Amino acid sequence: MKNYKARVATLLLLILPFSLFAQGAMSGGSKNDAAPHFSLASRYAPDAPTVSALVVSSAFSQSTPAAPWSLSFRSITGDFLKDAGEIWSYPLHIRTRDILPIAGVAVLTGFMIANDEAIHRGFIQYRMDHAWVKAVSPVITQMGSYGSWAIAAAFLLFGKEGSKTLETGVLASSAILQSGILITFLKGVFGRQRPFWDNGVDRWSGPVGFFSRFGAGQYGRYDSFPGGHSMTAFSLATVLAMQYQESVWVPILAYTTATGVALSRTTENKHWLSDSMVGGVLGYVIGRMVVLNHRSRYHILPTAGIDHGSLSFALTVSAR
Repeated sequence: MKNYKARVATLLLLILPFSLFAQGAMSGGSKNDAAPHFSLASRYAPDAPTVSALVVSSAFSQSTPAAPWSLSFRSITGDFLKDAGEIWSYPLHIRTRDILPIAGVAVLTGFMIANDEAIHRGFIQYRMDHAWVKAVSPVITQMGSYGSWAIAAAFLLFGKEGSKTLETGVLASSAILQSGILITFLKGVFGRQRPFWDNGVDRWSGPVGFFSRFGAGQYGRYDSFPGGHSMTAFSLATVLAMQYQESVWVPILAYTTATGVALSRTTENKHWLSDSMVGGVLGYVIGRMVVLNHRSRYHILPTAGIDHGSLSFALTVSAR
């Protein structure tokens, strides 16, 4: 029975991120929405380009494209603060179409919390019985911390000015940092004990553990929920998947790695499975929000028209 619960919970954790990704990729939205707050159902792709004043001309000339999105301290900090405001105020702006996925996550979280102790024992036993898990788990779990920052740093270092690579690095860094700030607050609010304390007994202390967790010898006693590594890994994975959604393999590789990180936190005896699941969902939402907000602020719009009697094309970049 214990192994059955562990397998069911693992299957649900594996399916959830991909179902959320599919929902986002397939959903539509109105660009003239009166309340332009983030929604889980907002679409990925920017609006289709429009063509204005297109006429036939005997001569053809191509105008110089406008400069693409550029990196500046002011734009980065401004966007970061705007994203932070939307992240923290999101509960005040939940849309009707978001209620169903939120309710689904809540039900799944309740199921996992109720069975976390049994699920955890099943995971630890599985790790003990399989040498490959012992070998892989400590490595992949680092993708939720140093590994994620290394990937974001690589995009920043090797991306050229105005390139998609540099843009991805900025968005990934922002999403990871936003996740780190939120996770610090939530861990203090819930004060959940990690499974390596008291031989795997699940305890919740609430906000009283916010400062107690910084005491000597108290590491892991009040900071289990939600999972920080999972949140970091999924925030990075979501940015990469959305930035390179035209690729088949980037989203698959990104989400597979993030899911591996989430599972490894349990096999490494660092988190309950529900910690990892909730952390992964929050990371997904933050990564998605950062990318969609960025796309809504910086519109790249191809246009065509008449320039001195010739047909011309231009690329207009508008910042909101």
